[in-house]
Amino acid sequence: MTLLQVNRIDSDYINSLPAVQFEGNVVVVDSPEQEETVVKELYNHPYVGFDTESKPAFKKGISYPISLLQLATHDTAYLFQLKKTGFSDALAAFLANENYKKIGIGVNTDIEKLQELKRFIPRGFIDLSKIAKDKGIIQVGARALTARYLGRRLVKTAQKTNWAQSQLSRKQQVYAAADAWVCLQVYPHLVADATDYRKFIEEEEEE
Repeated sequence: MTLLQVNRIDSDYINSLPAVQFEGNVVVVDSPEQEETVVKELYNHPYVGFDTESKPAFKKGISYPISLLQLATHDTAYLFQLKKTGFSDALAAFLANENYKKIGIGVNTDIEKLQELKRFIPRGFIDLSKIAKDKGIIQVGARALTARYLGRRLVKTAQKTNWAQSQLSRKQQVYAAADAWVCLQVYPHLVADATDYRKFIEEEEEE
């Protein structure tokens, strides 16, 4: 029985895998002017990986607003520090554009929290967790899907760090970039068992 035929993946197996290595560019977006430039660039990419980060809360009933929005192309991850950039109408318009696919995992919670900052109509979002559930897969989190379809281990050690701090550490930047980027990589494998990402995207764009 192959890995893709089973509904559960053993945690020891996941821990034995090599870690995901995002080797592209990481761009920290920390001003309204830079945000405007980056949003224009994103319109050159019909598919982007999507994720968000918030300052962790360690007491029940306490939560914090989103501090970081990650949008990743195949070779570049853009990390929007929303406390510095604001949440512009241009960024909201991109998130509301159905022609540009924002691919994430468990996106509903992210969208709800983003709408606490600015109301927009979310369009073009693709939830990998939902697709996986529809396929009968039980473990639909980022680590499990990364292991199943990429054969890599997604490192989560920076997850509980302070995402609201003014300067992100290199460790935080790499973690945040990988979290969005792997969604983009998992997507074609999950929906079509495609092995060539660029070929898959080209075929979808031609339809």
